[in-house]
Amino acid sequence: MMNDLNMNRLPVPTWNQCGVNSAPKAAALPAVPADDWGEVNLAFTLPAGVGEAEEDFTTFAESGMGAETDAFLLGNANVRSALTVAEGVEVNDPVQFEVTLDAAHPTALSVFSLDAKAHSSVTLVQVVRGDAENGVAASLTRIRTGEGAHVKLVQIQLLGSKARRWNAVAVEEGPGAKVEQVRVELGGSLSACGTRAMLGTPKSEYDLDAVYFGGEDSVLDYNDVSVHTAKDTLCEMHTAGVLTGNADKILRGTIDFRRGAKRGVGHESEDVLLFSPHARNRTAPLILCGEEEVEGQHAASIGRLDEAKLYYLRSRGLNEAQARRLMVDARFAPAIEKIPLEALREEVRAEAARRLDETC
Repeated sequence: MMNDLNMNRLPVPTWNQCGVNSAPKAAALPAVPADDWGEVNLAFTLPAGVGEAEEDFTTFAESGMGAETDAFLLGNANVRSALTVAEGVEVNDPVQFEVTLDAAHPTALSVFSLDAKAHSSVTLVQVVRGDAENGVAASLTRIRTGEGAHVKLVQIQLLGSKARRWNAVAVEEGPGAKVEQVRVELGGSLSACGTRAMLGTPKSEYDLDAVYFGGEDSVLDYNDVSVHTAKDTLCEMHTAGVLTGNADKILRGTIDFRRGAKRGVGHESEDVLLFSPHARNRTAPLILCGEEEVEGQHAASIGRLDEAKLYYLRSRGLNEAQARRLMVDARFAPAIEKIPLEALREEVRAEAARRLDETC
């Protein structure tokens, strides 16, 4: 494992004793095996209207996980795909990439690049499953949008407790464009994710709806950054999570209003449920202001289930497990409802309920 981490760094460091300035050593990138990474168990669907990209992504801005992580994935990926959607094309069916980690295919290191031309629209669904011994799933997703384009990125992680996961995302938007990201992280002994959205053109928008579930001795480390440098930009970053067992989680959420971002608006929030006295939660919301005429808000709610609400639900005939599932599902619903495939939505709901029942 690498010892010198430069991953998921908070853009402006706070007190070192808080332990949130960067990812812990437990999140270190995997060592490169002597016999290379092997083949990937991958299934994909490319609908009509999506083609191979010719754009150059070599000068792309770094992801939320940082340049070092990006370079590692670019240099070691055993799956690469660069796609484009032509100007004005609306792709009705989602692009789907599904990776399964198993004994014969324990690793998947992926680089996906998407160039959505002006006034186009497309949905990209990425799913990773499986529980191979010492399994490794790592991905870098880069999205570039033209004027007025709309991209939805849906990322679903359903790994078991033996596998580790790294998920880096970088976004660059054209004028009036919108990128929505749905991120569901339900498993893995390690879940490390980071998104950086560059809102460098007027009226560009970025939305993030994320949920996570941490159990046993899992490590969860997230870093989401929205950088505003143009007028009338908007970001909404909202996260909900559940921590059980000895899970250890850090979430860094940064809205960075730089000079020129007049009338920029940014909202971020997190809602965390703790089902164990041994779980550790750290939340580091940050708003940076280099421009005066902006609106930024952040909020965090951390605690146990409301006993009064739990009592009310039980008085209406639900047992405690059913009541807990209902309250967790209510928190996860805003993200899950954005998953475009019904079967995948139901799989996510069932998996979240199963993990909750096993640990509570």
